[in-house]
Amino acid sequence: MILGQSLIQVFRSSIVMMLLLGCSVAALALIIERLWYFARNRFNVTKGLNQIRMIYKDTGVGPAIGYAQSMKNPLGRLFSLILENNQLSVDEQADLSYGMILDERVKAERFLGGIGTLANVATLLGLLGTVTGLIRAFQNIALTGSGGPVVVSAGIAEALITTAFGLFIGIPSLLFYNYFVKKSNDIAMTLESAQEKFMVFLENTKQATREQKAREPRIAKKVTNNNEVTTKVKEEGTWRY
Repeated sequence: MILGQSLIQVFRSSIVMMLLLGCSVAALALIIERLWYFARNRFNVTKGLNQIRMIYKDTGVGPAIGYAQSMKNPLGRLFSLILENNQLSVDEQADLSYGMILDERVKAERFLGGIGTLANVATLLGLLGTVTGLIRAFQNIALTGSGGPVVVSAGIAEALITTAFGLFIGIPSLLFYNYFVKKSNDIAMTLESAQEKFMVFLENTKQATREQKAREPRIAKKVTNNNEVTTKVKEEGTWRY
């Protein structure tokens, strides 16, 4: 019972309360969906970076791509995209990965506009209910010619209930909206940081591989020259003997 009325009677008596009920259902559905999304796509960037570096150094590109795809989160998709395009230049990889980070941010911000809108609309509907309730109270006074409690109670009840219900919907929706916005910004910034660190690691690894390959012909040539000198000395020594 709310101010002497059942909950069903409260909603039936006011179109504003029906609208607020619809807002509450929509806001709750969107909030649950976003909570589920962020729970499924959470990741530990430090652990992920260390693991992908170790796999890449020990076993190469193929197993590293397989590990990245098995992560099934934005960080894994970022690593997979960079490794699959490992043959491209650093600038091209950066452009591709930055585009992917923007896509992940769009996914993270999905429905946030709806949650923010519902938070504002619910609060304004509560204010509207306050106004309509007061109008109803004064209308009853005008019709009856008296201002007793029985005459004005229905209108005052509508005003108070709609205000409270609107705030009850708007405040939590606004809190979740701000939380989700912060969460999506954190995901984008974390992915950008991970992208820069991983690409620096890949570039250093490629540079070390190129330097090693450049040293191998010189070492082989030096060994060959040493063998030729040794053979010549042996031949000359044998002839002199």
